[in-house]
Amino acid sequence: LTAGFLVELLAAIPSVVYGFWGIIFLVPLLQSAYAAVGLQATGGRGLLTAGLVLALMVVPYITAVTLDALRAVPVTQRMGAYALGATRWQTIWSVVLPNARSGIIGGGFLALGRALGETMAVAMVIGNSAKVPLSVAEPGYSIPAVIANEMPGAADDRHRSVLVALGLVLFVVSVAINLLARWLLKRTALPSQPASEPPSSGNDVPAVKLALAQASIPLPPVSPWPARFNFLMTFVLMLCVVILMVPLFHIFWQVTSAGAGQLSADFFLHAANTQVNGESRPGLGHAIIGTMMLVGWATVIAAPMGVLAAVYCVEYRKTKLAKAARFCAEILTGVPSVLVGLVAHAMLIQLLGRWLAPHPTGWAGVFALSIMMMPIVLRTAEEALLTVPDTLRRASYALGATPAQPILRVILPAATTAIVTGVFLGMARIAGETAPLLFTAGNSNYWQPGLEDGIHPLFVVSDMSERMPFLTYYIYNYAMSDKLEEQHLAWCGAFVLLTFVLAVNIAMRVVAGRGGVAASRSG
Repeated sequence: LTAGFLVELLAAIPSVVYGFWGIIFLVPLLQSAYAAVGLQATGGRGLLTAGLVLALMVVPYITAVTLDALRAVPVTQRMGAYALGATRWQTIWSVVLPNARSGIIGGGFLALGRALGETMAVAMVIGNSAKVPLSVAEPGYSIPAVIANEMPGAADDRHRSVLVALGLVLFVVSVAINLLARWLLKRTALPSQPASEPPSSGNDVPAVKLALAQASIPLPPVSPWPARFNFLMTFVLMLCVVILMVPLFHIFWQVTSAGAGQLSADFFLHAANTQVNGESRPGLGHAIIGTMMLVGWATVIAAPMGVLAAVYCVEYRKTKLAKAARFCAEILTGVPSVLVGLVAHAMLIQLLGRWLAPHPTGWAGVFALSIMMMPIVLRTAEEALLTVPDTLRRASYALGATPAQPILRVILPAATTAIVTGVFLGMARIAGETAPLLFTAGNSNYWQPGLEDGIHPLFVVSDMSERMPFLTYYIYNYAMSDKLEEQHLAWCGAFVLLTFVLAVNIAMRVVAGRGGVAASRSG
């Protein structure tokens, strides 16, 4: 349980924090390794660095999907293997893994789709070189990194068209991989058997031994090697878990030690270009408030729509519209976030810019974040609503309730805890996003447009119809800066962002563990 919780924390770390950690730790480490083996100096950035960061980022997805696939293996098959005298590892290797093979492969493909769409962490460590690399140690480029780096400054229509075409290629590949992964996962979605079901008496090893003993037939000698190999593999599995936890704790330690110690009042009260009595006193308070506004408005828009869509998918689950909505939500959760930002930019800024603002705005960023959050809320709310016992709905109808009354007075209240947990999960996800906001929200270094000096109250922020500052933008830019002051701000921003995201995830786990779904207490 502890290992599973820590792996979930790995998935909760924002990608920009992974990229920052890669710059500070992996890049110098690999640069020293390259120099030791005589490779040409590349600064440490390259395909191998990006691959290591991506590998660490997708491990939680592989682990979660593999765990579900292993749980789907019928318990009777495990018990039958134990009854035949198999060790735990023999049961895992010969029974559990073959039955869960499709799900494990599907989890790998699902993680591959996530890795293909990762933007900011890759852009920070891959080197962003528009040349064909001849080795994994050389810098390279990726489609999401190209879009994120060049789209905000693309002024030529042909340039933007090329970037949109790259986005289309990435979209097609991502959707194809996600469809293949989900098809493989459905092949292993078998209901598991109750753990208390006894094995077949025909495979009962104690009974066979008793019969042999009564017949005075000597039993063959028991080899010690299966037990020793089982112990060895148990140690190997535990070692893999420990190795996986090392980067997690290293990221926490690095961000906390470098960020927490440098927090000050200026960080929360000043903007990036604040001047006080002719002295530069920068901070990221305006970016924190901007992030809160973007996430808050996106939640106000996405949460009700996602919950209502989930109610429709549950109450009218057999209709074609409900099936289509569920399918679109599953696909949308696997679409790279940079493509969501690209679509929002094309719709609100390029297409409707002549009637609306022809530049990035806070509302455009809210639109992109809402699209990302809606399928998360829909899926979690749908799962919560499905756990409500059907007897509650039938009892409401027996008392003469209309079709809408059980939903409003019974179903939704019973699933409130899980729905709220899903909403906070979506908030934690979008709070760490960077790529879709680069060319939708833009950025601003001030509390208000035109106000450059002085300390401003926390409620004084940019208008939503103007460019909106957000915290991950400064972490991304300042992490690659040569100025020590900006690096300190990046560390502080990473610490604040990581603390918020982890606090939300821990709170969700505590609430889910204490209350669960209220419907489970009503059944």
